[in-house]
Amino acid sequence: MLLSIPEHYCHIGLFGGSFDPPHWGHIRTAARACDELKLELLAFLPAVHPPHKRDQTLTPFSLRRQMLELCLSLDARFRLCLVEAEFDLGGTTLATVAKLRELGYTEERCHLIWLIGSDSLLELDSWRQPDELLDSIAVAVLPRTGYSAQEARQKYLKKVQLLNTPLIDLAAHDIRSKRRTLEESVPAPVAEFIRQEELYGYHKDSK
Repeated sequence: MLLSIPEHYCHIGLFGGSFDPPHWGHIRTAARACDELKLELLAFLPAVHPPHKRDQTLTPFSLRRQMLELCLSLDARFRLCLVEAEFDLGGTTLATVAKLRELGYTEERCHLIWLIGSDSLLELDSWRQPDELLDSIAVAVLPRTGYSAQEARQKYLKKVQLLNTPLIDLAAHDIRSKRRTLEESVPAPVAEFIRQEELYGYHKDSK
C-alpha cells in the first residue's frame, strides 16, 4: 500500500535506503522503531539513485520496489513511498523531505520522523546540508553494529533521538555475496522472488 496523507493527525516514520534486497534487519528494526516511537505508519522509501552509492551497480529500481512490496504485509503499519521515483528527485534526503512537505505532509497534518542508522549519523557531514535537514524534520537513529552513535558530532547528537531497536548483524551485501543464506536473511516471498528473477546469482531451481 502506498503512503497517503492520513485523515487524522498521526506520527509517520520514513525509512530510506537502497533495499538491495530488503531483509530481516530492515523489517525487524522498522517494527521496533514503530513501537518505540509510537508510529501509526512507517513508509519505506527506496532510493532510485543513492548519492553515496553512485559507484555501485544496484538492482533495477522496479525490482527493489517489488521486493519491498512483498514485505508490506508483515506489519499493518508498513507502507511504501515512491516520491523519489515519481518526481525524479536527486536522491538527497533534504530534497525528499522538501517534496513531501510540498505535497502536504506538513507538521500541521502529521509528524514525520526520518529513520537513519548510526552509520549514517557518523557520516552526516557528507550529506547535503545536514544542519538544514535536521531543522526540517525529526530524526531518529537506529543502532548499527560497529557504529557507535556517541562518536557523532555533538551538534548532531543534540538534534536526534537515539533508539533502542535491536542490533541485528545483517547487511544486504552479506546476502548479495551469499555469506548469509536467503532463508535466514529475507522473508520467504522475497527469497522466492529473488530466485524467480535470478538476482544476486541465484537461480530458479537453486536452494
